[in-house]
Amino acid sequence: MVLYSSKTEPFLSTSSDMVCATEFVRYLHLIHYIGFVGAQSLNAVLVFLIITKSENLLGNYRYAMFVFTLCSMVYSMVEILVQPVGHMKGSMFVVFMHSSILNATNPLAEFLTCLHCVLSGFVASLLACQFIFRYLAVCRTHFLVHLQGINLCLLFIPSIFVFAVWHFGFFHGMPNTLEKQIFLREELQTCFNVNTTVNPFVGPMYWTKGADGQIHWNIFELISALSCFAVLIICFFTIVFCAYSIFMKMSNSIHHLSAKTLDLNKQLFRMLCIQTVIPMITMYFPVALFVTLPMFGKDIPYLGNMTSSSLAIYPIIEPIIAMTCVASFRKAIKGSIRCSVSRSTQFAIHPASSPRLTDQKQ
Repeated sequence: MVLYSSKTEPFLSTSSDMVCATEFVRYLHLIHYIGFVGAQSLNAVLVFLIITKSENLLGNYRYAMFVFTLCSMVYSMVEILVQPVGHMKGSMFVVFMHSSILNATNPLAEFLTCLHCVLSGFVASLLACQFIFRYLAVCRTHFLVHLQGINLCLLFIPSIFVFAVWHFGFFHGMPNTLEKQIFLREELQTCFNVNTTVNPFVGPMYWTKGADGQIHWNIFELISALSCFAVLIICFFTIVFCAYSIFMKMSNSIHHLSAKTLDLNKQLFRMLCIQTVIPMITMYFPVALFVTLPMFGKDIPYLGNMTSSSLAIYPIIEPIIAMTCVASFRKAIKGSIRCSVSRSTQFAIHPASSPRLTDQKQ
């Protein structure tokens, strides 16, 4: 029999805390729906711009942007089906399904819950692939000849590796066990009206405390979680290295590059930096706390829900940044808006003549 320390007692113990948790989840679901609609519409616009406005300007880099955008749309679709909620308790963090669309007993429910977590890491790693491409395009131009045609798929090997590590970690390294169901049952039922024996969830239990008070580490689950965390750290340092190298190369090549090439490199560099910095503050840092604090038996109230909120908004932010930073995209959008406004104004000033009035005049 496993006994748990007092630190693992439910944080949300009062009725006001329970009501607050319930209300927070309602707002979280609203954010999920807003995120889904916004992500699908904005990313669809970005896909159209990539296809129609970037062939001569961006070259093969447009394929990297295209893959990143499509994967963001897929991630948003999975998220709206799962409507995940994050929670921390004692030595465990958990992401569970709280969907109003998909029934918890659906055979795909557990699969989609794990897939949502895997895709969040996969999409983040695609940003590193874009930085790698820009690094090669600016600093190691001679390598681009090896990324032509089908060989461009080699660019996504790091993301495929991240997907494999996260897939193993969440699908096999953090199993939904009876011990976890019992550990979470009372708190999730009280705070979220979630039955742990029915609702699918995923998350590691880093350690347990035995009757003798000794901590017993769950090595396999610890390694699984740390492996997922480690590959994202590698992606982060890859981004930092590429960003620094690109910046230094552009600074030293001001007088050696044409104004058009230099301006394009600055646009893409600015876009990638903003796409990295904003999610790092709003998403990656909270996720890092969400993953690591349970190792020490600590938690921050509602951090899981705040993390879920930022993950839901993430697919909206990326296309806005791209459409704002890339001049050709920005001009195309402004042109479409001006055209729409012009047509509306023209229609308001010169409305279509009524057929009845026309007949009377005749």
